[in-house]
Amino acid sequence: MDTVGKRNDFLEKRQAVTAAGAKARRRIELLLDDGSFMEIGAFVKQRPTEFGAVDAAAEGVVTGWGTIDGTPVCVFSQDVDALGGAVSEMHAKKITTLYEYALKTGIPVVGFFDSKGARIAEGVDALNGYAQIIASAAKASSLVPQVAVISGICGGAAALVAESFDFVVAVKGGELYMHSPAVVAAVTETKGVSATAEDAVKNGNASFFAEDDAAAAATVRALIGMLPANSAGDRNYAATSDDINRQADLNAMGDGAPRAVLAQIADNGSYLEAGAQYAAEVTTAFARFDGETVGVIGAEGAVTMEGIGKAAAFLSFCDTFGISVLTIVNASGFEMTTCFEQFGGMSKAASLAAAYATADTAMITLITGKATGSAYVTFGARGLGCDMAFAWPQAEISAIAAPAAVDLLRLDDIRKAADPIQKRAELEAEFADKTAAPYEAAKRGYVDEIIDPVETRQAVVYALGLLSTKD
Repeated sequence: MDTVGKRNDFLEKRQAVTAAGAKARRRIELLLDDGSFMEIGAFVKQRPTEFGAVDAAAEGVVTGWGTIDGTPVCVFSQDVDALGGAVSEMHAKKITTLYEYALKTGIPVVGFFDSKGARIAEGVDALNGYAQIIASAAKASSLVPQVAVISGICGGAAALVAESFDFVVAVKGGELYMHSPAVVAAVTETKGVSATAEDAVKNGNASFFAEDDAAAAATVRALIGMLPANSAGDRNYAATSDDINRQADLNAMGDGAPRAVLAQIADNGSYLEAGAQYAAEVTTAFARFDGETVGVIGAEGAVTMEGIGKAAAFLSFCDTFGISVLTIVNASGFEMTTCFEQFGGMSKAASLAAAYATADTAMITLITGKATGSAYVTFGARGLGCDMAFAWPQAEISAIAAPAAVDLLRLDDIRKAADPIQKRAELEAEFADKTAAPYEAAKRGYVDEIIDPVETRQAVVYALGLLSTKD
C-alpha cells in the first residue's frame, strides 16, 4: 500500500475510533480552549481475556492534553457509553500514561468521572488498574494540581481515585459513593440513602457544585486560572485595574464576617470559594490581591471538627503550591459538644495548629472580631509562625470569653452588687475594653498593627508585597 493508501487507511481507522464517545469528548471540548486538544492513546485496546471479553471504544476513556486560557493541562474523560465506562487494565494504562506526561511536564490534571465500575470480565487486572491510577494520583498530589469532575456515576474504587484529587466538582445528576445507596439501604435497612451531587457538597466530599457539564467546565477553568501549574513554579498573577489603596465599605463588612470582609478587600470584590456548603463557619477560598492569587481561610463563630479539617486541608494545599495565605479570624472558639471532646476534635485542632507552625508559605492573619482561647492559637497566631498579624480596633483577643472570665474572676462582686445584672454587664464590658482589647496583644508584639477597617485592603496588599520574596 502506498503512502496515500496508508494515510487513507489511517484516517478511516482514526475516524472509527474517535466517532464514539461523543459525551466524553464534548466535556473535554467544554473545558479546553478551542482546537487545543491533542488526544493520546486512541488506539489502545484490551488484551484478549478468557471470560466474556468485549471491545470498548477507546477503552472507555478519552485521554490527552490541551490548554485552558493558554495554560497546558492533561485531561481524561470516561465514556459511560462504552461498556458503561468500565475500568479495564488498558483503560487504567491510558490514565497512568497521561499522569506520566503530567509529571514530566509539570502541568495540572483534570479528570471527568463517569463509569459504572470495573470491567468484570478482567477480574483482578481491572482492580489492579484502579490501584495504579490511585498510585499515580498520589505521586502527583504534591507536584501538580488535580481536579476531579463527577459527571456521572463514581462509585467504589473510582470514588477513592476522585477523592484523592485536590478539588472535586460534583455535577447535578452525578453520584459519588463508596457503596451504592441501594446496597447500603438493603444491608443497613436505612431508608432515604442518597449519594447525589448535592449530597457530595454538603458532606464535604466535593468542593464545588455545578448544574451541568458546561457550568462544571467553567468552574474548573476558573480554578485552574487561579492556581500555579505546579509546586515548583512561580506564584500565579493576573493583571488588575483595582486600586490597592481602595477603601473598603465599613457597613458592608459589618461585624467582620470573613466572607463579607473578603468581598470588600479582594481585587474587584471577587473570589472563588471551595466547600461553601460544608462546615460553613470556615471559609476556604482563592482570591487575588493586586493580581496575586492568595488562599483565604476564614473562621467565624464556634468552629466544628469538620471546619478544622477543612481549614487544614486547604492550608496544606496552599503551602504545597507556594500560595500565600490570609487568615481572617472572628471565632469565639471551638464547638462545645461531646462529639468534639471524645471523637477527635482535640487532635484535629492540634493538627491544624501544627500545619500553620510548619508551613513555609507567606502567612498573614487578620483579626476582625473575636479570637478567643484555642481558636486564637489555632488559626494563624503570631506565635505559630504567622509572618504578620493585623487586628481591627473592635477585635477581642483573649484566653476566655468575657462572660466566662467574669464568672471565674468576679463572681463574688456580682453576688454582692445591688443590681447583679447591671454589675455583670459592667464587668463584661470592662473585660472586653481592657483585658481583651487588641491593644494588649499589640503591646507584646502578638499583633503587628491595629488598622482602620476601611484600610484593610491596603494593609493586606502591602504585606503580601513585602512577603513576596519569602523563601
